[in-house]
Amino acid sequence: MAGVFAPIVTPFRPADGAVDLPWLRQHIAYLAAHGCAGVVPCGTNGEAASLSVEERMQVTEAALAAARAHGLAAIVGTGASALPDAIALTRHAFAQGADAVLVMPPFYFKKPPEAGVVAWFRRLCDAATPPGGRVLLYHIPQTTDVPISDGVLDALLASHGEVIYGLKDSTGDPAQLAHFRAAYPQLAYYAGNDHRVGEGCAAGGAGSITAGANVFPDLVKAAQEAAWAGRAAGQAQATLSDARRLLDSFPLQPATKAALTEAAGLPETAVRPPQVELTAEQRAELRGELRARLPGWRSNRRSTA
Repeated sequence: MAGVFAPIVTPFRPADGAVDLPWLRQHIAYLAAHGCAGVVPCGTNGEAASLSVEERMQVTEAALAAARAHGLAAIVGTGASALPDAIALTRHAFAQGADAVLVMPPFYFKKPPEAGVVAWFRRLCDAATPPGGRVLLYHIPQTTDVPISDGVLDALLASHGEVIYGLKDSTGDPAQLAHFRAAYPQLAYYAGNDHRVGEGCAAGGAGSITAGANVFPDLVKAAQEAAWAGRAAGQAQATLSDARRLLDSFPLQPATKAALTEAAGLPETAVRPPQVELTAEQRAELRGELRARLPGWRSNRRSTA
């Protein structure tokens, strides 16, 4: 599984806060038309922690059906702090035909011992992963405060090496990614930070799972392809980083959804508390910046392809 994977946002209807599955399908069609190789529902950008288990299953089913219709792969986020929830979500994802699952460590209890994290993942793999199932570990310690440490990786690869397929590194730290690749070359690596896509792919990464791919999958793809072709990804990466900095100048999840109205023509959609909507002034500023800058970004992408 290589290429651009979009960790898709979860749309909520502004009127009642329910998950908007038709919007989700439209978004996946946009991603397929603009260079994505796959989608990742129910991750951090998908506000998975604000969804019930039942809602996550509904999103998974809709996303996988839409992905298949467009020839896309699907990696489903199934992490949860409660092990029974993670097991149920992982079983469901594989039953629905997921190509892999993306699992962050249990995150509520801070700084658990490595032995506890290892036991948690081993029970998940034993209870929920079918023969041939693939688990992608999610290293995002700035959010979870629970790293995927060398000790955890060593133990899991020793006991479940046939299941542990790869790792998404969202730290944005090139030294950390270089360490992982040198120490565990058997794993597939996905950049989890838009600013490191070119660097990660140039180092042999399988692709990326980054927030910017929700809105700018073509820019992410340009950075990847330049790196894989052995060309300097500087211009393509600079364009992608510029686009991501615009999103980051606002709260990320609501900005991503607002940007999709402008960039993809999708209807307006909402976030769920504790996320807060952009103000009218912020929304107008974001859309104005996109109208002014997106044509140039996409022109840069074509010129570096």
